Amino acid sequence: MQQLEVLYESTPKAVPFIERKIEIPSHTVNLYGPPASGKTWLVLDYLSKLPKKKRLYIDLKDLRIDIELLSSSIQAFIDENGIECVVFDHYEGQLELPVCKQAIVVTRAPFKRNRMMPLLLLPTLDFEEFLAFEKRHTSLEHSFSSYIRVGSLPEISFVHDSQLTMKMHKIARDIFRDPTELTLFKHISRFQGKPVTSNQLYTLTKRVCKVSKDRVYNIIKSWEELQVLSWVPKQGCPKAAKRAVIFDFALTASMYFEKSLMGQLYAIAAKKLTSSGKNAAYTDSVDLVDVENRKAVLISPFANQQSAAAKVAYAAEDIDKFLIEDISILTLSNSFTFTFEKIEVKALPFYEWIMQDI
Repeated sequence: MQQLEVLYESTPKAVPFIERKIEIPSHTVNLYGPPASGKTWLVLDYLSKLPKKKRLYIDLKDLRIDIELLSSSIQAFIDENGIECVVFDHYEGQLELPVCKQAIVVTRAPFKRNRMMPLLLLPTLDFEEFLAFEKRHTSLEHSFSSYIRVGSLPEISFVHDSQLTMKMHKIARDIFRDPTELTLFKHISRFQGKPVTSNQLYTLTKRVCKVSKDRVYNIIKSWEELQVLSWVPKQGCPKAAKRAVIFDFALTASMYFEKSLMGQLYAIAAKKLTSSGKNAAYTDSVDLVDVENRKAVLISPFANQQSAAAKVAYAAEDIDKFLIEDISILTLSNSFTFTFEKIEVKALPFYEWIMQDI
């Protein structure tokens, strides 16, 4: 049992940890999410609060571990030492799970062979979490500018500016290990916040590498399951192309020299709405619409009162059609109000809107 003795005595220390908006419960759970989502940080922080003799952390990526020996001895080791919580990090079904009071199984994708509570750790920080991670917080406006530039992956918050692109590309290669997946991700990155179909993505990808339509569709399905990719549908048009919202807006921007500020802002706004439980959609003239609550969101980074009024007038038909009563125009820094057909239109900076309960 030598390897287990070493692991038992040497649980890695929790790194300086900023709390996320998710907690590990005190029962068996499958913590899953893509690389760079902070799963190991979260689980080590959880273990640090348990008595040392009651916990056991096993990282199955550790090349020193003999899986066959581990499988044959772990149950007896748990029983003899009265261990109550066992963590299997980077678990891919290498061994049968032992019986104990609490098991935490850490995986990329949901582990479906055992009945355990699934707990998805989203690979991104929302703006409030980012503020907790940020070291150089001076003002909300400055922090939001950093958020757009740096992105929302937890470990990126600690990277020097000169290393950002290199680090992002390393993360992309870790997440999308297969060359076909990485190629597909580069293509879909161009469509951040824009309408696109799976067939369009297949057509683009097959020009670069040999791949079947089924393979592309299966990759997209797996990304949806992990919430690496989500969609904003067109209101009232179920067959129309959906707008792609990719999990980290800075990671997609790092794939090309040309940046798309609108795509980044659209992803931030869409995720804010959907994380608040709202049913977000788009129309030909409205960036995001919540028909149930009769709200519309228009994104116009550099809007002034004149350009904002023109943008709302352009959307008048959809505003009437969907009985919109609340219109927000999101800018980078400007704020003002005006009235359109008895509706008060509020233009406000992203960093104020994103902190509101909506």
